[in-house]
Amino acid sequence: MFNGAILVTKNDSIIYKESFGYAHEKTKEKITTESVFYIASVSKQFTAMGIMMLQEQGKLSYDDKIKDIFLDYPTYLKTVTIRQLLNHTSGLTDTEYYKLTEPSNKDVLETLMKQDSLGLENGKHFRYSNSGYVMLALIIQKISDKPIDQFFNQEIFEPLEMKNTTATNARIENISNKVAGYNLIGSKVDYESSVIGPGGIYSTLNDLEKWNKALNTNKLISQKTLKEAFKNGKLNENSISINMNDQEYGYGFGWMPYEKNGKKYVQHDGTVENYRSLIKKNLTDGYDYIFLTNQGGRLAMNELTTSIDNILENSKYIKPEIPIANKIVQEFEKNDTNKAITIIKNAISGNPSEYNIDENNINRLSYTYLRDGQMIKSIEVFKLNTELHPNSANAFDSLAEGYFANKQFGLSKENYRKSLELNPENENAKVMIERIGKITNGNNVYKK
Repeated sequence: MFNGAILVTKNDSIIYKESFGYAHEKTKEKITTESVFYIASVSKQFTAMGIMMLQEQGKLSYDDKIKDIFLDYPTYLKTVTIRQLLNHTSGLTDTEYYKLTEPSNKDVLETLMKQDSLGLENGKHFRYSNSGYVMLALIIQKISDKPIDQFFNQEIFEPLEMKNTTATNARIENISNKVAGYNLIGSKVDYESSVIGPGGIYSTLNDLEKWNKALNTNKLISQKTLKEAFKNGKLNENSISINMNDQEYGYGFGWMPYEKNGKKYVQHDGTVENYRSLIKKNLTDGYDYIFLTNQGGRLAMNELTTSIDNILENSKYIKPEIPIANKIVQEFEKNDTNKAITIIKNAISGNPSEYNIDENNINRLSYTYLRDGQMIKSIEVFKLNTELHPNSANAFDSLAEGYFANKQFGLSKENYRKSLELNPENENAKVMIERIGKITNGNNVYKK
């Protein structure tokens, strides 16, 4: 359930600090607290910190507009404020640049410069936007007169002695203790991105411990400024909030605030196919913890963090459920497909409370096998999902897609029909049934 490094502290005193598993499966090099991981969207904390530092220095205001900083930018950005970028209420949406192999901040900017309108009306909707955090990085560069990676190095990483943390591409390429990343089925995935602001930072458990301690001791900004980062933003008057709770929607400045059991928390995680990270803070009791993993798809984040919360709060400890997708992968690694499926079904029927039978996670596993060219495994997992969720139109639609990819058109059509029975509004199933008819000439035979 976990391959990586973890830290749990109370008021900056270490309660638990440990690392597990391999940095490289091939060489069996072990992960340590000095191993370097890609932290993905946890990078947003550092971008937000840069803005807050400049705000404290009087160099910008949260209510400054993009158009006031970049005079040559398109008119549609005229009313977007820095605060809205921080809170994900700017209306900027993520578009075509993510289709590029190795996108950069320049690619994002070029895309935004070609647009003539926002995706949503700014200030009225919450929409998580990586583009917005690229824009914040560009603002930091403009006002500080430093490239964003250089700003991070000189203003944050070096003062905090985070010696193994960087967003500089040349340094990333030469990191000797960088861990390899693996997807849900254990295939090595080389993640490449030059976008800095929403992501882009590589770090270690030890360095993130220094970062977390700096937040707790007001090393970079005042407690008053940090408190604002830990507050939910608000939408404009007469807007519909995402949770209808006094128009608060759960995002501050690089942090997601919430309350549970009368306690206040903030957290942010970062997720790509092969890496996952988390920094979570219990503001009420002073507990903080950090996760880093190089097997992003296998991390049972919610199960593990809930169990840690229960331990720290002295409430009833419940053993975290094992994601059934993890069990499937494990059995496929040891057994042939048919035997593995039998073992999995027996495990579920014998001890169902031990596993998290999550439909979406099983589906994700099936598609991972499909993309990897492991067609038989993919179809067997799709089939298992329909057995575990017999009333799910989506499960049958996905199984039909698997059969279609394997050119088993009769079985594909049969399962698209089953999906339509469960959900008559499934337009994709209607389109695919018609497509299969054309391919097979009305028969279950592939038309030459």
